[in-house]
Amino acid sequence: MAEGSLRVRLLCCAPDHWLAPAEIAWDANGRIVGLRRARRGTRIRDLAVLPGLVNGHAHLQLGPLAAAPRTFLPWVRAVLAARVGETPRSFRARAAAAVTELQADGTTAVGEIDGTGLSGPVLARRGLAGRCYQELFGFHLDERAANALVRARHAVRSGALARGLSPHAPHTTSPALLRAAARASRFLSIHCAETAEEQQFLHTGRGPFADLLSELGRLPAGFRPPRCGAVTLLARLGVLRPTTQLIHAQHLERGDSATIRDSGAALVVCPGTIAWFRRPLPPVPSWLRQGIPVGLGTDSVASNERLSMRAELSAAAAAWPELPPAMVFAMATTHAARGLGVAAGRLRHGGRADCFAVGAGTDSPAQVLAAVVHGHAATVATWTAGRRTTALPR
Repeated sequence: MAEGSLRVRLLCCAPDHWLAPAEIAWDANGRIVGLRRARRGTRIRDLAVLPGLVNGHAHLQLGPLAAAPRTFLPWVRAVLAARVGETPRSFRARAAAAVTELQADGTTAVGEIDGTGLSGPVLARRGLAGRCYQELFGFHLDERAANALVRARHAVRSGALARGLSPHAPHTTSPALLRAAARASRFLSIHCAETAEEQQFLHTGRGPFADLLSELGRLPAGFRPPRCGAVTLLARLGVLRPTTQLIHAQHLERGDSATIRDSGAALVVCPGTIAWFRRPLPPVPSWLRQGIPVGLGTDSVASNERLSMRAELSAAAAAWPELPPAMVFAMATTHAARGLGVAAGRLRHGGRADCFAVGAGTDSPAQVLAAVVHGHAATVATWTAGRRTTALPR
C-alpha cells in the first residue's frame, strides 16, 4: 500500500460537513493524515469525494436462487435446499465476488452475517472494514448446548474485521441461545419482526413457522410460546442494548419502537428485500424522528436484485421521499456504522481512507448529495484504506 492524496472540487467528511475545494491525504497504512482546503493554484479534479458507504446488513455467502419465491416461507425452504452440496470453496468464492461488487460502487464497510465461519478472512484480505457476525441457529437448544455452540462460533477468526454474534431470530433461536450470545458478545445482530408469521408463532405457538420447526425436528417437546411479540421477548431476555442491531423490523407492534429507542438499539432496513417480497414500507421517518439510528443494508442476492448500496440509497430515497438527501446518505454511512459499532461512514484524521468519488460538475454540496442519493451520479472510483479499487478518470 502507498501513501496518496487527492485534490478535488468537493469533499464530504460527513453528511453535514463539506470542504471545497479540498485535499485529502493518507499515509502508507491507509490512514488519513490530512483533510484541508486545497491551496490556490493547485490542480483540482472535478470530483466530489464522499465517505465510503457502510452496508449495515449482508449475507455475502448466499447466492441467487434458481427458482425465486417471493413469499417468505417458500423462500426459506428454497434457501435451505440451495445450501445442500455447497463447499467451503464455493462459499469463499461467493463472498469474494460479493466484495468486488460492493466496492465497485463505493462500499467500504459491511455488517456480514457469516453462516459458515469463512467470511472474515476473505473480507479482510479484500480490505473491507466492518463487523463479521457469526450466525447462530438452534430453537431446540437448551442452556448447555447453547453455551457450547456460542463458544465454538465466537472462537471463529474474523480477520481484521470486528467480531460479533448473530442469533438469527427469536423464532429460530431458543431463549437459552439468545442469552448465551448476549453473555459472550457485546455486539449482536438479530432478524426481528420480519414477518407476521413470526409474530403469530411467538404469540400462539402455531402457524407455518411451527410447522417448519416441527418438520426440521427443531420444535422442543412441550414447547410453550412466550405469548408476546419479538421485541418484547428480546427485551425480556436482556439482549436489547446500544450494541444490538435489529434487522428488518417489518411488523413491529404497538410500543415496540419506544422500547427499541429506550434500549439504544439500532435498526437496519433493506429496501431491495422489501421490494423483492413486495412488503409494505416500514415507518422509517417515524423511527428517525424518535431518535432511533436506522441503517441501510443490501441483505443477499437471494432476496435482492444485486449487491449495491448505491441502489439501496436510491430505493430508500424513493420509498421515503420526505427524508432529505443528507438523512438518506447518513443511513448508508454514519447510521449504519453506529449500528455496527465501528468507526466508518465519515472521513476524519487518523481514520481509514475509505471513500468514493463521483463527478462533481457543481460547487453545491446539496446538489451533489442529491445526485448521489437519487442515482444520478455514477461512482468513478473507490478507495479502501487508501487502495484504489476502481480506475480513476484522467
